[in-house]
Amino acid sequence: MASVADDLEKLLEDVRKTISDNRQFLDKLVDETVDDDSGDETEPVSIEEDYEEL
Repeated sequence: MASVADDLEKLLEDVRKTISDNRQFLDKLVDETVDDDSGDETEPVSIEEDYEEL
C-alpha cells in the first residue's frame, strides 16, 4: 500500500511540473504575442465582421 502512495505522489509531482511548464510556455507565448501586436499599427478588425449573421 505504501508503494501505491509513493506512485501517486510521484504522479502528482509530474502533473504539477507539467502544469508549471505549460503555464510558463503560455506566459512566454502571450508575451511574444503582445510584443508582436504592439508593433502592428493596423486597425483592429471587428470580430462581428468575420461572421455572417444567420
